[in-house]
Amino acid sequence: MRMTHYEIHHGIRLRRILRDKKFVLTTFAKMTGYTRAGLYDNFLKPKIKTEKLMKILQAIPITQEEFLNWNSLSSQNAPHQGERLLLYFAMNKLKPKQVAQSLNIKTDELYNWTDQETLTKAQLKQLADAIQLDPSYFENPQTALQEVNWMEAYLDKCMELQQCLRKLKALEKKQPQQA
Repeated sequence: MRMTHYEIHHGIRLRRILRDKKFVLTTFAKMTGYTRAGLYDNFLKPKIKTEKLMKILQAIPITQEEFLNWNSLSSQNAPHQGERLLLYFAMNKLKPKQVAQSLNIKTDELYNWTDQETLTKAQLKQLADAIQLDPSYFENPQTALQEVNWMEAYLDKCMELQQCLRKLKALEKKQPQQA
């Protein structure tokens, strides 16, 4: 039985796979004949041309089928705690802005937490105190394995949103200050 897929954003999926496999982006760019900036350009593309994508996937190495059905939540991967936190928010209908307020931190800082592979003990305690999130949630990837494709889609979209927010902040910094 084949699960339905959403329209995968190739660049975001590629970035997540490289992060999951712990590639250093500068090194990976050289392996594939890209500059670092050229590799980052691929992260922005919703669709990467098949020839380019195949060249990149050979360097990882994974097949196109594995790329399309990527499962960062499988039991062989250590659970990425930042992504698990995003899933917890989605499954419990929590808004990051409200969670950040309950933690007495800025929303940007909370999004930085979601980039972390492992949360600190202090962060886990803050989450337990503020939103009653049991730290054991992060230790078992099986707690999130129902309908993985939709969860992968959600995580891709979260990373895409973070990428857009970073671009916006960079543009805001470049904009001349008005008196």
